[in-house]
Amino acid sequence: MTLSVLGIAGSTRRGGNTEALLDRALEGARDAGASVEKVVLLDLRISPCICPQSEDCLLTGICTVIDDMQPLYAKLRAVDLVFLAAPVAFRGVPAQAKALIDRTQALWVAKHLLKRPLRESPGAGKGLFIGVADSDNPKEFTGTRLTVRSWFVSFQFRQEAETTYASMSRKGDVHKYPEALQQAYEVGARLVRESLSAPVP
Repeated sequence: MTLSVLGIAGSTRRGGNTEALLDRALEGARDAGASVEKVVLLDLRISPCICPQSEDCLLTGICTVIDDMQPLYAKLRAVDLVFLAAPVAFRGVPAQAKALIDRTQALWVAKHLLKRPLRESPGAGKGLFIGVADSDNPKEFTGTRLTVRSWFVSFQFRQEAETTYASMSRKGDVHKYPEALQQAYEVGARLVRESLSAPVP
């Protein structure tokens, strides 16, 4: 059995702390036996959601906005695990990640309103959230956690783990905390190992 992992980099800059942590989590997943793929939202063109202004989504469960989100729908339906990495922006996720989240409304409609099979694999997928903030305020991740958990549920995933890191503002700050990079590696590997050892539903 080969597990597939989709890593989504939702940061507003390339090669920063968030993406470095995601890369380590994907490395752990790969070393544990999964096939991995990474998408960087900054490299994609994902328009804002226009549902319910466009009622096609509510009637069909299919988004009619044609952009780079279309291939992602197929990936989200097919993969076994999704690792979403995003920094905190006003105690939520950045615009790039929020556009992705909002555009999964079509999958939510298909699953919860139209009662259609959503995932190609049996059962629920598993999700990991990797969050980064420049503040050490303990409430900094509260809003982001709610958003991300709701997002995973929308397309029949279950958030299995999260790793959040504070006081990382400048690009490269994460390398001051090798334990954070190691933790990201270990959680990525653990989720794959647990999935591989779980009984098939």
